[in-house]
Amino acid sequence: MYDNEVPQISKKKIIFGIIFGVIAIIMLTCLTSLVETVEKGTYHIIQRPVTGKMEAKMMPGMYFQGFANVYTWPKSATFFFTSDSEEGETHDQSIEVRFNDGSVSKISGTCRVLLPTADIEAIHLTTDMNFKNYEDLSARLILPVIRNSLRLTANLMTARESYAEKRPDFIAWTWDQIQNGIYQTEEKSTEMTDAVTGEKSIRIIKVIKLDESGNILREANPFIGTGITLANFEIKQFVYEDKVRVQIAEQQGNLMAIATARAEAERAEQDAKTKEAKGKANVMEVKYEQLKIKERAVIEAQQEKEVAETKAKKELEVAKYAKLAAEETKQKEILLGQGEAERKKLVMNADGALFQKLHTLEVVQASWADAYSKRKVPSVYMGGSSDEKSIGGSSPDAQFTTFMNMMNIQAAKALNLDMSVKGAK
Repeated sequence: MYDNEVPQISKKKIIFGIIFGVIAIIMLTCLTSLVETVEKGTYHIIQRPVTGKMEAKMMPGMYFQGFANVYTWPKSATFFFTSDSEEGETHDQSIEVRFNDGSVSKISGTCRVLLPTADIEAIHLTTDMNFKNYEDLSARLILPVIRNSLRLTANLMTARESYAEKRPDFIAWTWDQIQNGIYQTEEKSTEMTDAVTGEKSIRIIKVIKLDESGNILREANPFIGTGITLANFEIKQFVYEDKVRVQIAEQQGNLMAIATARAEAERAEQDAKTKEAKGKANVMEVKYEQLKIKERAVIEAQQEKEVAETKAKKELEVAKYAKLAAEETKQKEILLGQGEAERKKLVMNADGALFQKLHTLEVVQASWADAYSKRKVPSVYMGGSSDEKSIGGSSPDAQFTTFMNMMNIQAAKALNLDMSVKGAK
């Protein structure tokens, strides 16, 4: 009996183990449907069972799932439209565009996509707009908007313009349409001038439509109300067809040659103008120097004239003052003379010109005395007294004394000199 019981116990354990394992699997499966976690950088859109109610779980963390359907969305992602497999997919994702001259190019780039941050907008993407996930959103919304913007912008210019002068416009116009809505356009007949040959032709091109106020008319912006924001739009590469590249290279070469020729012509013209201007400047310089000489001579002559006039005026003023001084001196001298004459007259009337008379008598007597002192005296006298040793007559001293008395009497009479002392008795 004991030997028969061992296999029986083993079978029960095996069955129990199988049942326990199944239950464990079921419990684990149910557990993963009961609790869910929102990872960082994502948000969840969930649909409750039975009621079908949609909810958004925007914050990271664990929440009760309750067997609801869960859709995971990134909060942000990079949209690639590129041929570079290292950035995008392994297949070519670049966008092909056609310019208004018929040339074709493939454009590569990237754009940052920021998904909604509000519950209602996040739910709106899956319910009203019926996007299943981000991949569906990028294929049916992001790609068409960027592709249409690139293609319409290409229609507004030639391939060469997109390569050269309008490259910044291409990027700016594309980004403007991505953010704010596609431009409305209209066809317009316009005269075009070939930049190389200079030939003119009439072409029909598309231009941006404007309203009466000059504002751009646009198609409806599909991003309005979605909460989606695009940022960091970048065009990394224009890949033109081989024939277009050759054509652009030729056009650029021709334009450079034309620009060089034009620059050389302008330089030659400028050189001629410079020479002409320099010649005129030299003439003007010579003329100016002559004018300076003339002006200097005029100024010097004027200065000399002014100096002469000033000197003449000064001399005239000096002469006037000298004349006035002379007249004053004359008047002074006349007055002094008249005064002196009057004084002398009064003096003479007072003493009968005694001083003058005495002075005259003194001079006369001095003259005779001087003459007498120089007379030659003879050694023999004739006449005279017995005491004198002379022969006849009086002595010379007696004769001179007599003569001097006579001369004095004559001088006194001539001078009307009264030698008496008046008032003496």
